[in-house]
Amino acid sequence: MRIDISFKYLEKSEFIDKVLENNFKKLERRLKLFRRKDPIHISVHVEKNPHKEQYFCRSHIYLPSSKFLSSEEKSSNCSLAINKSFSAIIRQIDKVKHIIEKHLSKRVKKVQEIPEEQF
Repeated sequence: MRIDISFKYLEKSEFIDKVLENNFKKLERRLKLFRRKDPIHISVHVEKNPHKEQYFCRSHIYLPSSKFLSSEEKSSNCSLAINKSFSAIIRQIDKVKHIIEKHLSKRVKKVQEIPEEQF
């Protein structure tokens, strides 16, 4: 899994690192469905509005199945913007996982329905 983090008008700090690390752990648990050898690219951009106390967080995930998930959130608190962005991405991943698992269960059902005489 490749992770790119960028900041604009904002300095990297331990607090932001901890918030990002916690969110990456949540993502890792959900991305176990995808094979480890397939590349997953995560891009996070955290930005502060230079004129007022407003933070933006843009998150992008490129999944192996040519899926592209994206979210953009803003808030007056940096950690809140990051958490909101990651929770939106997690909801999207859960939807994709549900679709994949549904598809796989249909395939297994079809294989089970085929009589043994045809093999």
